[in-house]
Amino acid sequence: MSNAEMTSVVETSQQLRVAILSDSDKQSQNLRLLLESSGMDVVDEQRLSAASIKQLDTDCTDVLLVDMDDSVEHELDFLDELLESPIPILFNDASSTRMKVAQRNSDWGRMLTKKLANIAGFTDYQHSAQQATPTIEDSINETIVDSEPEIAEPAAFMIEAEYLEDIEQQAIHRVKDEINHEQEEIKDVSPPVSTAGIAARNVWVIGASIGGPQSVKRFLANIQTNLPVAFVLAQHIGSNFVSLLAKQLDKVTTMNVIAAKEGHLLKHNEVIIAPTSERITLDKQGYVRLKPMECKSIYTPSIDTVMTDISMRYGVRTSAIMFSGMGNDGVRGSQLIASRGGRVWAQDADSCVISSMPDSTRRAGIVGFNGSPEDLANQLDEHFKTNTK
Repeated sequence: MSNAEMTSVVETSQQLRVAILSDSDKQSQNLRLLLESSGMDVVDEQRLSAASIKQLDTDCTDVLLVDMDDSVEHELDFLDELLESPIPILFNDASSTRMKVAQRNSDWGRMLTKKLANIAGFTDYQHSAQQATPTIEDSINETIVDSEPEIAEPAAFMIEAEYLEDIEQQAIHRVKDEINHEQEEIKDVSPPVSTAGIAARNVWVIGASIGGPQSVKRFLANIQTNLPVAFVLAQHIGSNFVSLLAKQLDKVTTMNVIAAKEGHLLKHNEVIIAPTSERITLDKQGYVRLKPMECKSIYTPSIDTVMTDISMRYGVRTSAIMFSGMGNDGVRGSQLIASRGGRVWAQDADSCVISSMPDSTRRAGIVGFNGSPEDLANQLDEHFKTNTK
């Protein structure tokens, strides 16, 4: 496509209007230069805070780019405002963006602008710049993962799904090999894990990405009390967000919502949020065990890995729900859960911010129920009314 044709496409679909919220003024300036060189219109540029989110002009903004630095503490009201914002949001991990990883002539910039356009519904948008300027490349750097085994922690939501295939498959095989090494037969995992009715007997893994916090919030708000189920939430999110998300979700449900802690006994009516820098597993007695991430994943946490680890321990008593998100993380984990007798449900496309994650799971032919977050909560209640296991 020629430059004239690219310009024509951008003009026809109008300029994509982006607001940037960042913990760093320098990082914000770098991102603005990159987006403007790609034909986008940066309509606002502010420091990351609850007040700045309130000030956003929702009528003049198509998508919000949130650039977070894990070393910066954020107040609780920041997440409140973010969850309530009607503007589609793309998160970026500031620390990984600055790292010198696999530089490829502004591939990262093209990926970023493509994601922003897709989230905002600009399906005809084309990257209008042939190459970002050297200054932008030097200061922002690339986050596309190459074949080298040593990679930095990547930015959330920035990478296409196909880069995940080898990494996720390796993670699944690694978990299987580890359990076999411990001489645990898969067929013996299906019976209840609980002891004396204390530990959870049924575990549902929730997978979510972009739009997930809002959807999960609605889901948990409609869950009936005293259901014989515990949840493990694998939400693509910056590590600085995990504790804040737990506090926010805990406000809307009678269940206990906490970030994963080593040695915690998982019980019914609890929601454990998987960490982004450690691998969450459950031992034979149902205690949380946090282990090092031996295999890096593009998305953190890897939904496939969380689902695989839980399913390997709980067998048929593991089920899954796929919520709003981009990419196909969670498909392989859901397939494993389904193959071992667990249920797989998904949020319907109409109620998702981005439906590609649940859509990918649906295409795998393993989804037994689709619905809005409220529908999914009601269906879970009905399920346990007729199934007391």
